[in-house]
Order: sequence, then C-alpha cells, then structure tokens
Amino acid sequence: MPATARRRDARIFAPALLPVCALLVLVGCSADSRGPRPLFAGASASPTPVAAALPSLSYEGDAATGLGVPWSVVALDDGSLLVSDRETGEIRRISGTTDEVIGSIPEAAAAGGEGGLLGLAVDPVGAPDAVFAYYTAAADNRVVRLPYDGGALGEPEPILTGIPKGDIHNGGRIAVGPDGALWIGTGDAGRRQDAQDPGSLAGKILRTGRDGAVPPDNPTPGSPVYSLGHRNVQGLAWDTDGALWATEFGPEVDDELNVIRAGGNYGWPEVTGAPGDARFVDAQVVWPSTASSSPSGMAIVDDVAYIGGLRGQRLWQVPLRGGTAGEPVSHLDGDHGRLRDVAAAADGSLLVATNEAGGARLLRVAVEQAD
Repeated sequence: MPATARRRDARIFAPALLPVCALLVLVGCSADSRGPRPLFAGASASPTPVAAALPSLSYEGDAATGLGVPWSVVALDDGSLLVSDRETGEIRRISGTTDEVIGSIPEAAAAGGEGGLLGLAVDPVGAPDAVFAYYTAAADNRVVRLPYDGGALGEPEPILTGIPKGDIHNGGRIAVGPDGALWIGTGDAGRRQDAQDPGSLAGKILRTGRDGAVPPDNPTPGSPVYSLGHRNVQGLAWDTDGALWATEFGPEVDDELNVIRAGGNYGWPEVTGAPGDARFVDAQVVWPSTASSSPSGMAIVDDVAYIGGLRGQRLWQVPLRGGTAGEPVSHLDGDHGRLRDVAAAADGSLLVATNEAGGARLLRVAVEQAD
C-alpha cells in the first residue's frame, strides 16, 4: 500500500480531468458508485452561476520585462514594486520606467536547487520602513529584516533562523497579516516526516512577531508553529473575514488550496488532498494533477483568490465565501508560460510574475468587477 493515501473525489477539482470523464461516458463506462463528483470544466464550458459572478480578467501588457528569475512581488501604495530574484539574491524596485537594484543578499545566490532569495514582505504595508526577506543560507532557510528608507536597503538582521533547507521544498512565502504578525510558509526540505514533527520548523506555517518573538496566542506556547503537515507552502493571503489561505504543492497529484486553522494538521506525508480523515484538515480545493496547476503565489482581492500556476501555466481564480472555496476558473492558459507570483496593484489590477529563466516578465491583468 502506498505510503501516501489520497482520494480523488475531493471537495473541488480542477478542470483537467473533465475531457477524460466525457470520454468514459462516450464509451459506456459506468458512473462512479460514490455519486456525482464536482469536476469543473473551466473556461471552455458554459459558466456556472458562481463563475458568472466573478470579475472578468484581461491581459493588458507587461509592467516590466527582462527580469531574471523573480520569485516574490510586493506592490506598494505609491505604485512601485519590490521584486526578489531567486538566483542573484537581488531585490529590485520598479517604478514606472525606473528599475533599480536596492539591495541584495549575496549568500542567497549560492543556494542552488530550489533555494535562493524567495519571499518578500513589507512593514508596514502602506509606507514601509522595513522589508522582510526569506532566503536559503549556507546552513538553513531564514527570515531577515532589512531597514528601508525609500532608497537603498540596509543590512539584513536575522528574525528567524534554523528553518531546514534542502535541494527541494524550501517553502519561502512570507507576509505581514492583518493581525500585524509575520507569517512564514515553509517546506519539508525533502524530509517528509519532518512535516509531522511539531519540534521541526519544516513543513509548517509559522507565526511570529515582526521582531521574531513568538506571539503569546500561538497554538503551542513558545513555538512559532501555527499549523503543520504541509509539503511545500507557496502562497499566503487573507480574505475579508481575516481567514488565512495557503497554496501548497502536491507530489505530482493533489495540489491544494487550504484555509488555515490554528493548530491544524494538513496531513502530509500521511495523506494529500481531501481524504476525509478525521485526524487532518481537508483541502478546500484539490487539483488531482499538478500538470494543471502547481499553485504558487496568491493574492486575494474582495474574497476572490488569484493563484499563479507553474506547471499549469495559467492564472486560477477561486471565489471564497465564509471559509469555503467555490469553483476554480482558469485564465491565460499557456499564454505566458509558468506563473510564479501574483500581487494586487494599487490601481486595482493584478501583477503576475512569469517564471521563464532569463526572460521573465511582470504581466498586468485588468480586473473588471461583475455587474
């Protein structure tokens, strides 16, 4: 029996399997004895009532071109952008036609594998006086604070160290939440069982103060661990109710969108997806094949999640209501290659970072609210 249990009749499925199901019907195969399964057709089928109410999206052109290997994009209130480059360790500020390197973490450039300079976050969000960065160092993954005066970044100051590193699954998404805390998504660093070890920082969502201190209302006193059982967290964002949502890579199957509960166990490596196992928290959205998703960076605007797909090479749009996810709808399917991160710009548009080595771009996507 395989070490990882999973179930394909999860709460929500992405559309990639619908043509297969249609073929099974045509050749006369019997229906699933467990009843109808919510397989979604995406943009190619007639829209459902949920999809019809979603904002419409349209690609408007490139906000920036000639980027290296961008991993994280932060949109500031003044319209400028901060972009991390995973391979060079540089942090760039883009404003109009100005594109300049305002700081770097040279140690990150030597990481190799899936490591490097990964997530960025700012403090405070509106007019930042500091930038947080998550990167792969010589011995670990770590989070640092870099003072920011609107010009060059200052020297990095360690906030949290000792996050296990590996050639794969380094996590790396960070964000300052509506509670003012710093939230950190990590990966299992290739050591699967560490995700279930509450004493390890691998395979977790962590919550600390912006100074690295452990908040007194964390699930376990003295521990930064907020949730566990994650394989490789890639996106963090909040809805209007203050609920945290996270995207997560699956092992070739069962990519996930999760709503995060304090102390929740999300199952890796024991289960993936939504198996209905009472020991674990089921995913809200499950993509049975990573070929249609590999969900990476995410922005949530007006309770709609916008998620970049790497292998899926598309932008996913998912309505969120009361802690429950609705039907995913895909956009830009294969038009711009791999999509690494999504940020909400001050003008209401979305900024989407592509992941094409040496020729990456920031796409500007207009969002038009439904009537």
